[in-house]
Amino acid sequence: MTTVEMDRTNIQVLWRHLPEQPFNWQGIASVIGRPPRQVSVLDVHEDWVAPMLHRLIEPFALAAVPGSGAGLGLDIIEHRAFELVKAESGQAERFPNTYLCRTCDSFRRVQLTDPPPGCAGHGPMKQLSYVEVHNCGHLAELQAPRCVRNCGAAMRLCNTDRFRTGKWFWLCSGCRQRSRMPVARRCQSCSAGNVQVIRVPKSSAYYPQQITVLNPPTRTQYDAVSHDSVYAAAIAQALEVLPPGLDELSAAGQAPQDPDDTVRQMAAKLQITADNPLFEAMLTQARVTTGRSQAWREEVDALELDGERLAALGEECRQLSLALDAGRLTAGELLTGAAGDSELVARYRGYQELFDRHGISDITLLRELPVAFVVAGYTRGSDRAVSSTPRGDAIATTFKFFEQGRSSRFPMYGIRTETEGLLVRLDPLRVVEWLVASGIVADPGPSSAAAARRWLFRAIDPVTSIFDPPDNQISKAVLALTHSVSHRFMKALAARCGLNVDSLAEYLFPSNTAFLIYANTRSEFILGGLEHVFRFDLADAMDELAAETRCVFDPPCREAGGGACAACLYVFEATCCRFNTVLDRNTLFGSIPPPPGAENPAVISWQAFWPR
Repeated sequence: MTTVEMDRTNIQVLWRHLPEQPFNWQGIASVIGRPPRQVSVLDVHEDWVAPMLHRLIEPFALAAVPGSGAGLGLDIIEHRAFELVKAESGQAERFPNTYLCRTCDSFRRVQLTDPPPGCAGHGPMKQLSYVEVHNCGHLAELQAPRCVRNCGAAMRLCNTDRFRTGKWFWLCSGCRQRSRMPVARRCQSCSAGNVQVIRVPKSSAYYPQQITVLNPPTRTQYDAVSHDSVYAAAIAQALEVLPPGLDELSAAGQAPQDPDDTVRQMAAKLQITADNPLFEAMLTQARVTTGRSQAWREEVDALELDGERLAALGEECRQLSLALDAGRLTAGELLTGAAGDSELVARYRGYQELFDRHGISDITLLRELPVAFVVAGYTRGSDRAVSSTPRGDAIATTFKFFEQGRSSRFPMYGIRTETEGLLVRLDPLRVVEWLVASGIVADPGPSSAAAARRWLFRAIDPVTSIFDPPDNQISKAVLALTHSVSHRFMKALAARCGLNVDSLAEYLFPSNTAFLIYANTRSEFILGGLEHVFRFDLADAMDELAAETRCVFDPPCREAGGGACAACLYVFEATCCRFNTVLDRNTLFGSIPPPPGAENPAVISWQAFWPR
């Protein structure tokens, strides 16, 4: 057998048939993926995903064995020595090329181009789909040792009917001498421990290391959202002093010009004289536009954020701006569009009362939410940077990039598609009042949602780590509240949208007291389940948010377990953006009063964000 071409879509290749990935194919028991013959450019800019790739690879680089060269992965990201591509087709080769006679245990290893061999006395031999795997990235076919007596006879692989490969052994077919070489020999690539002998395809032979990129701008849009003023402009949009949309973000990066000079130049080209009324109207509009630009910059400067906080908060606000540009449909637009249908009008008019009851300022449906899945490389033996042996010894796992091929840059395979999501924004004034009632802060006195938003932007340290809780107590409280509401929302939506809760995912905007729930499905079409809930079942879903305050493991869960566990707030870790950390039901329903005379009362007595 030689290399075979596979007629598969981009998304099928990405999840099942990537290079160095073992899988089953048609009448062949096992094959391994090879670099595709043709690729195309993925419409996501490398600079946009570089920070996420850095976070993905950094643990592997830090855990790498000194001198192994595995720590160079961060240099590849920093120097942009990679490219994002789509695999337009798949290729594979037979692997492993090892065969076994199930009758006499004869073992044969052949060349890739050779046909399947046969046993002299028992007919065709079957492919032995067992290989050597090690955390260093080693993947190889089983190799028979030489007979200890050097008789030159072929070796047999015995005891393969046993489930545990540790019971297998090599036996000389000539002198019947058993080999002292175990089947799971020492790794021939790194010499650091023994290999695993496993059947392929199996997950431990290939772990794709991937990132999910929400809201990626296209390559043509990238310049519009990457200029020097974009963070300040995104913050201004979050403060509602700059209109939303990518066009406004792009315009914010243009150098301010004198409005009078601009109008005079334009009037000269259009042959409009100064005494023309149109000239005066153009001049007035230009001055208003320039004044508006100066106004939003002054609003952002008034927050007095240092450079680091401005960048961190600006990145969160930029993500929010991109989300709001993804085919949004607001509750107000639903009501306007339902004119003439009395039943729908009555339902949609009730949305605002639901929002007020749950401390929500608005819920927006995003019908065309961009999402990209990128497989940056792979690991073998473990999907984590450091794993442990049964004896407790730590083993470093090597991150492997795909082969460069003709290009000088390492390919990373991905797809860009669209999904649907619901963007939920908590009322910032209600959040501040909750912080005050819980004793987190003294009353700062904001009287409107806009004033509360400005105060939160000053008081909250932007959350940048998905692993560690914030040190700032206000940041931690707001994050816990936003995250807990998100998980309750996710569970309520899953019961009605036709998707399992494991097929939903979240993105948090804690400084903006907002979160996004989106369908994290690996399909090329939008199912429409979240839109159905938004249009017809949102009231029932929101009624469920605060319907049950208890957990089957209460009171220990609520009192000593952090107010969250697998029975109440936890979801599948792959769908949670913080791996089920910084969650607390007490932030939603209030802390349970300690019994009289308690020695260690709770440090914070949370007041209910959802009072009953």
